[in-house]
Amino acid sequence: MLKWLVLLTILVLVSAEVHKVKIHKREHKKSHLARRIAVHILKHKVHQIIRHHLRDLVIYDDGAPIYVQPDYDYPSQDTDYTSEELGNSMNMYYYGEISIGTPPQYFNVVFDTGSANLWIPSVQCLATDVACQQHNQYNSSASSTYVASGQNFSIEYGTGSVTGYLATDTVTINGLAITSQTFGEAISQPGNSFTDVAFDGILGMGFQQIAEDNVVPPFYNLYTEGLIDAPVFGFYLARNGSAEDGGQLTLGGTDQSLISGEMTYTPVTQQGYWQFSVNNITWNGTVVSSNVQAIADTGTSLIACPPAAYAQINQLIGAILIQGDYYVPCATVDSLPVLTFNIGGTNFDLPPSVYIQTYTDGNYNTCMSTFTYIGTDFWILGDVFLGQYYTEFDFGQNRVGFANLA
Repeated sequence: MLKWLVLLTILVLVSAEVHKVKIHKREHKKSHLARRIAVHILKHKVHQIIRHHLRDLVIYDDGAPIYVQPDYDYPSQDTDYTSEELGNSMNMYYYGEISIGTPPQYFNVVFDTGSANLWIPSVQCLATDVACQQHNQYNSSASSTYVASGQNFSIEYGTGSVTGYLATDTVTINGLAITSQTFGEAISQPGNSFTDVAFDGILGMGFQQIAEDNVVPPFYNLYTEGLIDAPVFGFYLARNGSAEDGGQLTLGGTDQSLISGEMTYTPVTQQGYWQFSVNNITWNGTVVSSNVQAIADTGTSLIACPPAAYAQINQLIGAILIQGDYYVPCATVDSLPVLTFNIGGTNFDLPPSVYIQTYTDGNYNTCMSTFTYIGTDFWILGDVFLGQYYTEFDFGQNRVGFANLA
């Protein structure tokens, strides 16, 4: 975080072009494949979250946790922005294109607010690594700007670890070239977690506190190198998008053309993840949760609930547990009430057509609950929630903003 403090004295203003980071979509034919990917990534988030929370001081006041965070200061400016369109795969993950090296080597990555590292497959990966062999691979020997670090890295997932070594090279996001970005070259990926997916790797957009090996995240470098004017980015995730039109990531500001009405801001309660307070969550007048913590996580497709809320909400919607997942009769979906999240004094509604995911396989429809439990005592609001709103992530003012889509 000191990088932002340094900018108070050395900041150089530049004018930023407006670019669009394109989000893509690819349909999976089987619902269980997309959900498997989501659950594996969620399990990794849990490992990170538990480890991060143990490092921080927690003071209890009348039984409620109050998270104590360092008092960071950031510069803030009203400036232009750059944006990239994204792709959407079955509403389960969103990805866009970046390049690494000179000349550029191209990769699709998930822009993930629930992690802080960039990693992609390496050309030196194991021949038995199916996920690596299915995807684009970074070849350091083909890049004139590559710098070796000599340091290994490992990121733990539910079925194993992504392992490899760190490298430094030019990383370009929609024409914005970060000259010395450190990232992970993966030579081994766990099990089948990343097989048959449309993305090659993951680009983390969380706070540096959760970065493995304390690597500086790419968004930090976009700002410190003067490639964007403000430490702000935003997401529009198209829930019915396609491989060519899955939404948009905006870097360095907010795309006002995508929002309707005022933005509701809520402060980050603990830096690391984009964590904030939710006043209450209600379903048809029934309070499911109140005064709880939540994380806005673009790298998670589902909504992860605390245990009591998970059991209650699936009971309320009439879901039946089948082989570890909750399903509802498709005929009942239209008659279910909305689920309402009160954040920063504003109600944000999720209709049943959103919190119930419908999958079609031939003439057969399956309606699955998007509420899951992975062992946390707080909510993880993934793409099911974020796809209904424009979400702004503001490092400068340490806050998250939500607005209705235009």
